[in-house]
Amino acid sequence: MISKFLRKFYLHLVIWTILLLLPFITYLYQPDKIADFKIYSALSHLSNIVFLASNFYLHCYVVAPKYFFGHRKIFILFIALGFVAYVLLNYAIVYFNPNGELAHFKKENILFVRLVVGPGIIYSLCMITSSMIFLYNEQARQKELNKQIALEKTTAELTILKLQISPHFLFNTLNNIRWLIRKQSPDSEGTIVKLSEMLRYILYEVDGPKVELFKEIDHMRNFIALQTLRLPIAGEVDLQIESSVKNRMIPPLLFIHFVENAFKYGVDSKNSPYIQFQFIDIPGGLVFKSVNKILQYTEHQPNEGIGLTNVKRRLQLLYPNRHELTIKRTADDYFEVALRLMTDED
Repeated sequence: MISKFLRKFYLHLVIWTILLLLPFITYLYQPDKIADFKIYSALSHLSNIVFLASNFYLHCYVVAPKYFFGHRKIFILFIALGFVAYVLLNYAIVYFNPNGELAHFKKENILFVRLVVGPGIIYSLCMITSSMIFLYNEQARQKELNKQIALEKTTAELTILKLQISPHFLFNTLNNIRWLIRKQSPDSEGTIVKLSEMLRYILYEVDGPKVELFKEIDHMRNFIALQTLRLPIAGEVDLQIESSVKNRMIPPLLFIHFVENAFKYGVDSKNSPYIQFQFIDIPGGLVFKSVNKILQYTEHQPNEGIGLTNVKRRLQLLYPNRHELTIKRTADDYFEVALRLMTDED
């Protein structure tokens, strides 16, 4: 662990060591001045270096990651407070100097330069360097994150395609369509159109990183309509969308796993199903809810499996600290999912 830390920060250690020893290099060329060495000056220099180093890393690894992109005013406030603290530190060093530096600077009319201008230049260089290192690290992190997102998206899409375009799903859907045609049902043509639109969406419209929310909702409508055809007993299957829900851009195929699971565990041949989906508008985002009466019981809980693992992983990559997924089974055997997404960028 220590060797890994040293490999990462060895250049930092070298630079701070040089800055710490810089005032004392002159003694190598003028050893006679060692007699003029003052411990107070050395301690003052050390306190400056410790303060700058502390602010440098606090800014680079705490303040900038938290506030640089989303809360610029707070970010600037932290920098301003650090500068004020640095000025006060230098004032304390000058004020308590036993050699009377304060009176000397006042007499020479350079107190403002010594306490504000000089520290301002040094502090600004420190903060600029810290910000550049943060931005460089952030760019490298973002590249790696994009690679992971692309990989996870491909994995998730393949898993979802297996769930939705499986031979079993197509066989049952086509059988239902054949049954409608034999009955000369007016719904047969619409059902074929829904299946066609669903397949077209999955095969051709989910290549990009994001799609329009309403396209995703239309895809869900088609999926629900096709699944409803297969219900052995009529029941309540409902998709509710608040009128205030905005047409945001979201990652494709993010909700369909929960829809598929609701039908998988909420339908049997003896009971009337209850399945409900909701899209609710909230400031800066939306909430998706899925509720179904559990009618199919298996050894595994409905909220387990590869599909859910993929969804959780995608959410961690796509909405870090901007999502909340709640999954629970109620005492009266209802399965509830609530996914809160903060889709709007700060």
